[in-house]
Amino acid sequence: MMKGREQPGSGASETDFLKYLQTLCSDETLYNRKEGFFTHFIEQIDEQVSDSFFNKFGKLKTDEERILDTWAIKPVHTLKIQSFYKAKDSDMAEYFRKKGNAAFQNKENMEALVMYSRAVMKAPYNSEDCLSLSYANRSAVLYHVGEYQHSLNDIDMAFEAAYPTDLMYKVLDRRGQCYTKLGLYTKAFEAFQASERALSDSTLEEKKMASWRNDLKKKMQLCQGKTDKVQTSCSSESDDRVFAGASPILPNASTVVALKESNEAGRYAVVTRPVGTGQVLISENPYASVIPMERFGTHCLQCSTRLVAPVACKWCSSIAFCSASCRDAALGTYHKWECKFIDLLTGSGMSLNCFLALRIITQHDLQYFKDLEPLLHRPASLPSEKEPHRPHNYISIYNMVSLEEHRGPEDFLERSLMACFLLKVLQRADFFGRWDEDEGPPDRDLTEDELFIGSLLLKNLQVLQFNSHEISSIGYDKDKVNFKAIRNMSLGLAVYPTASFCNHSCYPAVARYFNGRKMVVINIRPLQAGDILAENYGPIFTHHDMQTRHRKLLSRYWFRCTCEACQGDWPTYNNMSAKRKLRCQTCAKGLVLVDPKKIQVKCPSCNTQNNVQECLAIITKADDSYVSAQMHMTSGQREEAIKTLTWYVDTLCKLTVPPIRELHQAMESLRLLFAARGTVQVRNPLKI
Repeated sequence: MMKGREQPGSGASETDFLKYLQTLCSDETLYNRKEGFFTHFIEQIDEQVSDSFFNKFGKLKTDEERILDTWAIKPVHTLKIQSFYKAKDSDMAEYFRKKGNAAFQNKENMEALVMYSRAVMKAPYNSEDCLSLSYANRSAVLYHVGEYQHSLNDIDMAFEAAYPTDLMYKVLDRRGQCYTKLGLYTKAFEAFQASERALSDSTLEEKKMASWRNDLKKKMQLCQGKTDKVQTSCSSESDDRVFAGASPILPNASTVVALKESNEAGRYAVVTRPVGTGQVLISENPYASVIPMERFGTHCLQCSTRLVAPVACKWCSSIAFCSASCRDAALGTYHKWECKFIDLLTGSGMSLNCFLALRIITQHDLQYFKDLEPLLHRPASLPSEKEPHRPHNYISIYNMVSLEEHRGPEDFLERSLMACFLLKVLQRADFFGRWDEDEGPPDRDLTEDELFIGSLLLKNLQVLQFNSHEISSIGYDKDKVNFKAIRNMSLGLAVYPTASFCNHSCYPAVARYFNGRKMVVINIRPLQAGDILAENYGPIFTHHDMQTRHRKLLSRYWFRCTCEACQGDWPTYNNMSAKRKLRCQTCAKGLVLVDPKKIQVKCPSCNTQNNVQECLAIITKADDSYVSAQMHMTSGQREEAIKTLTWYVDTLCKLTVPPIRELHQAMESLRLLFAARGTVQVRNPLKI
């Protein structure tokens, strides 16, 4: 298996060099070659398997057969699987809570927020008071820094954790104050009333209790007669509804989107009618998603939202959530199987693709997959009105391209070894029923259910190599918004069954941005009926020459691009001519402009006369709008810049033939501006 990992010498052929790059890229979708124990595990197995084994293994036809043969390799079972995670610690929780108290008393609110959050993470769920007190104390900090909704959430969490009855009046009063700040006077009045009733359970002296009652009565009087403010949605300002309504066949796509199929391109998305620049064509939540280990303390495991007041897992202190609803969704599905093995999984050095392959399984129970098993081996076909695409069904993942026919035995064995490792974790996590160490040795024969799930893990590892998408957000470096200085921030990895129908082009037609985990696909140039919804997988013609692009794509995605930019070998930004080529307004082919002062020019392709002076006048006006758009970007006027650039791109695409430097720069600017409609982060996240 380790063959092909040595860099070819200077005399190596292009084929050998591409094979080397392909091997490296394939490894990276599985594991980190420098960190974690999986690299060492691979090396150990490599020493034990013979050439005859590889010859036999390479002839296997199904993933079930590959899992069985891999499971039969004795050294595979020397890998010890046991729970390994950061457990709760009541002493540490109390230590952090006291540190939070000291910081709060010193008016060091951000330090107090961090310390209370650490206490929340460490406190056992069934602890006597520490967890509830930590949530309640943090609610006070959040109130003081103006995070009223988060303060209300923490008050709810304190109640859930059995906050002491004798102190209840305090947090109920704070609840009323939060509602008052939010302009919700009816709820505030009810909270102050509840606080007054709770005084009878307190241990306050009579004089202090009377003072509290008087104060609460004044607060209730201030609420009476006031009209509640209309609550506005706290969701993103982006309107991510698809253009022209949702398709009945592709429910996460616009009705103007359809699928086609060919031997060369597989299944791919096209538009069925002309679409102007800037329309939402796909809006899709992921089938499954994961965040990297370094985001565990800053972002919600369930929805990837940046944390302000993390809600703790009930079992471990590694994972945090943005809310009780996200926590309960995770604990009710995937995290109940992953929780106590989370540090083992991260310590293996396995890639996010592998986490995602596991998550696809763990977000359902065993019975879900058993019910689907009879349907999995049906040939994939284009969806129709009778059988529309079902993006939330595992079959949509199973039928994605995996390029199984192009894989060698070494690649299959590495992925089978990873699948067996993940399968062993599922066994110990009781995914198949209670695991009993006394039932047999680690290499005991697999049950039918275990073999089935092992084969699905192997299938997922193949599919995700080519079909996973990075979740990202936009970050600002400064308080003043300058859309020329924004940057992408990676938040995790996900799989999107509908968006995966977008093939690659070095001259992309669409870009994507994210509202939380939801991917929004929007076109950055006008499209005609039959045009492909082509996105860019990384190498783009404006920055990389054709040989570099082809190397990257062949290495990472195993195909050679034949897009318009590759067929024409378009130059990069630095090599583009300033001269523009006009387009015939009848057949869209290029015009030969010999005399720039001539009014009419005949098209050499269709013989139509074109008024080029009229076209040049419109282009001059468009160039002025391009300058205005750049000023809008610098001053943070996003929507004004989008409106101006959209008209500019539509105009130049209609009147000129690419490549044109300013046109492609405008398209890149639109990509950034559209992304800024989605998830935005303007300051560093809280780190716990």
